[in-house]
Amino acid sequence: MLNIVDPEKASCIVPLFRLAFRPFFLGGALFSLVALALWGSFWLTGMHWTPYGGWLWWHAHEMLFGFVSAIITGFLLTAVQNWTGQDSINGWPLSGLFLLWLLPRILLLYPVGVTEAVLPWLDLAFLPAVAWVMGRLVWRVRQFRNLVFIPVLLLLTVSNAQMHWAMVQGDGALARQASHSGIFLIVLMMVVLGGRVIPFFTANGTATVRSEPNPGVEILSIASVAILALIQLFGFMSVLPALWVAGLFLIAGLVHLLRFLSWRPWVTLKVPLLWSLHAAYLFIVLGFFLCALRYAGLTLEWFSGFANHYATILHSFTLGGMGLLILGMMSRVSLGHTGRALVISPWVSFGFICLCSAYIFRIWLPLIWPDSSHYASYLLSIVFWLLGYGLFVALYLPILCQPRVDGRPG
Repeated sequence: MLNIVDPEKASCIVPLFRLAFRPFFLGGALFSLVALALWGSFWLTGMHWTPYGGWLWWHAHEMLFGFVSAIITGFLLTAVQNWTGQDSINGWPLSGLFLLWLLPRILLLYPVGVTEAVLPWLDLAFLPAVAWVMGRLVWRVRQFRNLVFIPVLLLLTVSNAQMHWAMVQGDGALARQASHSGIFLIVLMMVVLGGRVIPFFTANGTATVRSEPNPGVEILSIASVAILALIQLFGFMSVLPALWVAGLFLIAGLVHLLRFLSWRPWVTLKVPLLWSLHAAYLFIVLGFFLCALRYAGLTLEWFSGFANHYATILHSFTLGGMGLLILGMMSRVSLGHTGRALVISPWVSFGFICLCSAYIFRIWLPLIWPDSSHYASYLLSIVFWLLGYGLFVALYLPILCQPRVDGRPG
């Protein structure tokens, strides 16, 4: 990393707030443990206490706009420093931005109260603030290529606003539409970032030649997901003929499969920091194909019951793609940006396996064993998520809270 920050000035900042990945990776991972533990408790006990919006609304909203948004923020506001060669947000401004993320997470745990009138606005302010911080740095150096993330962050804000409006109106259909658009917008951001970093990391980590992108595949891979995200955001997914939607998902699945194979995932099998990223991307690819089958109205007996649970299919993107990709990226970035070698503990590797197990139990158990209990599927996936992310928090807490080992800023 470039020595951008004045070392003497940086040494006066609490290590946790020296760069955005530190508080947001740690805060996001810890929050996911709390959120999934509460979600699991709800399924086990029914819990008489209810959070803002009810359990279903709260779970979807908080995993997307609480957990995932925190990790996206940590990654983008750290990467933008390298991209632009400028000092990114740190110190008191960073702690203020982190508080802007944290307060809604706490307040949304309560059903109603005096904060109800301002809570949605407080929650909605976070992603535009992130877009402003990042956009200002990118614009200064006219790095128009990296401005692509700004409209996606703002569209995520629109999706978030739809979720809050749906809660106020008691509109379950709008809440589902908004949460699904949030998923596809985040997938869009993941495939853009994945296309940049996964081939690069693979070449460096395996000492092999970096795969050259195919321009046609790259354009189609981004465009297909962008179209799906916009169709979902503006409510056209349920209006268009189902076969058209199935065709869009099929195209997305095929081009992303070609993209995935071009990165030569088989050369990464001995490197957990790499195979975890490739496995996460594979889960995204499988998600596109499962959605295509669902919208095509596949009537095979072994699939029909599974296809009726669209939320189960979408967990291929969320629990599988987002959950594992985030864990892999956090594990790598946290080492690299604290001056450590990119060598992980076997326990972190086990954490990756836990996330793969959570994916299998949540998505494929109901498909392979249709008579199995959905409660077993939910709870097993939650247990393995808690194990995977619990290991990350336990092992990376000291790393994220201590200064860089090489004495440099960041």
